[in-house]
Amino acid sequence: MRTYYSQLTLFCAILFNLLTFSKAESHPWGGLVLDNDGNIYFTFICPFVDDDHYACVWKIDSNNNPNEVLKASQSPSDIILKRTLDRTIFAAERNGSNPNYVNSLWKINEEETNLIIEPSTNQNLFHIQTYAVTTEGIIYFAKDHKLFKRDANKTISEIELEDKIGRIQLLEIGPSNSLYIFSENNLYKRVNNTIDLIAEGLREENPENVPFQGANIMFDMAVDENGNVYFAYYGNRKVLRVSHSGSVTEILTSKAPWSPHGVDILNDEIYVLESTLGDGKWWEFWKRNDNEIIPRIRKVSTSGKISEVFNFSSN
Repeated sequence: MRTYYSQLTLFCAILFNLLTFSKAESHPWGGLVLDNDGNIYFTFICPFVDDDHYACVWKIDSNNNPNEVLKASQSPSDIILKRTLDRTIFAAERNGSNPNYVNSLWKINEEETNLIIEPSTNQNLFHIQTYAVTTEGIIYFAKDHKLFKRDANKTISEIELEDKIGRIQLLEIGPSNSLYIFSENNLYKRVNNTIDLIAEGLREENPENVPFQGANIMFDMAVDENGNVYFAYYGNRKVLRVSHSGSVTEILTSKAPWSPHGVDILNDEIYVLESTLGDGKWWEFWKRNDNEIIPRIRKVSTSGKISEVFNFSSN
């Protein structure tokens, strides 16, 4: 049973999120952010190869080695990384099982991590379906199709949304503290209580490159200083850029067995977290080879050149 639950740490979220996407509350491993100094943080399991897996935040050091920054308190668990416009980094942790998920929020500094929201099963206080944080410390978080705002005084209020916006998958802060919302299959932008549709139909109905049946989802989203939005489109093994006017461009394609599930941009260079699913059937957690479940990070330069920044298998 230990082996089963250790694998469950990594894949239980896929089981619930990908097969029951419209109602899911789990979030698979993934997420990548960069600080102002260009340090790369990403979420994955830790240890990379072991019988017991926990969600973890890793930082790539100057020697291109991964260092553990934050480890979930128990397994199974999820951690979602976010950053503010000034690149302060936050990590939301959820552990346990439905309906008693425990949610908390950490602020990651250079020397330490600070607990911002205490662990709680009260999903009305904080919920990590998806969230975003402003430079001023305002926290937006979603629960199903509802959007909530937690201000600096810890006062929580629901933000009224239009009926056309369904379950919210991703949130991100953009220029001037605009809030970008990816819901169902569409991208919206909220500014001064007004919500505009930026692009629709971003996911293909039946992508040829889907890693497995039911995996047609967007994993991560980032916004640059010009309001362009970048998606780690796991289901189609692509990174997409949606301009502020709504035009869509393919930036990077991952060839099987790799799939993207984290994206960020710094100095107009795009960083992408990818991983493999390992061998065997993806739902047979107990029969997998962990040595094949590995992360890598690639970068797309301003000239379009693609280079590998980190690959666990080569360390």
